[in-house]
Amino acid sequence: MCIQALNGTEFPFIFGGDGASLCIPPQYTDTVSQELSRLKRFAKDQFSLQLRIAKIPASEIYKSGMQVLVAKLEITAGRCISLFRGGGLAFADQLAKNSRARFNIRAHADGVAELKGLSCRWSPVPASKGRIVSMLVVARGEDASLVYQDILDRIRNIIHCSIRDANPISLQNGRYKGFWQAIRDEHRYHDNILSAAFLGRLVNIALSVLIFRYNFNPVFFAFKAREYTESINRHSDYRKFDDTLRLIIDCRKNEYTDLQRELEKAYLSGQIYYGLHASENALMTCFVESTRQGEHLHFIDGGDGGLAMAAKQLKSQLKRS
Repeated sequence: MCIQALNGTEFPFIFGGDGASLCIPPQYTDTVSQELSRLKRFAKDQFSLQLRIAKIPASEIYKSGMQVLVAKLEITAGRCISLFRGGGLAFADQLAKNSRARFNIRAHADGVAELKGLSCRWSPVPASKGRIVSMLVVARGEDASLVYQDILDRIRNIIHCSIRDANPISLQNGRYKGFWQAIRDEHRYHDNILSAAFLGRLVNIALSVLIFRYNFNPVFFAFKAREYTESINRHSDYRKFDDTLRLIIDCRKNEYTDLQRELEKAYLSGQIYYGLHASENALMTCFVESTRQGEHLHFIDGGDGGLAMAAKQLKSQLKRS
């Protein structure tokens, strides 16, 4: 993704399932680092989560011989996802894990006040074809581009459609959560439930439940609910690349079996490492600045562990290599 912040400056960003990478221009490093340290405190206090956050200078990556090459893929008008190559992000991830004393960002004394724009109000989205597949693929050898193209061709041949048509987010069978369930899931997004910001979230949840769960959308709301829900899948990050091909796709049960067989064949022939996990639904977390075109993002994962479970298989193969 490209996150827009700090006077409109765009930061290339990618959500990997169990973590994320963000590229920050030097002039904003201190400001962003402080906010991340506050987020680390917030995660510990509100969710009992120990986040690992590291600040890796680009010079460390380039000294290793790696690169960070960034491209934009426009998924809908006004909204892009970032694609990364060059091995730099993977190297930075290893430094974050293995050299924590050098690069770790400590938790701030105070947490952030709230997680603005973030919500999780759609129940797990059921597969329309039978299986939601979380897939990770890492090419081996020097001709990585050719390997990835070959793997994508094999995937398309198996599922008999384009990757775009295998988008796992179809809200025809989706269901919006009820008021109390949404409150239970989101009350920890605020450090103070007596704040005006939390009251605003309550009002937002109440209106959203009326509109999306009960189809109550009077003319004076001036809000095109159907237009928004139909645009959600186009604003979703079910396909991404950061030296690892990351896909969440909807396919049939027999197609999932064929995918397993084909990826295993490519692994045994030395072309790739991979991780694969299947579930009956997809999970969606939303970041909504506005419901207008290009101003909302939806982070997608497979159910029952999704990308995290696929990563376990991938890491096991990498350890054996």
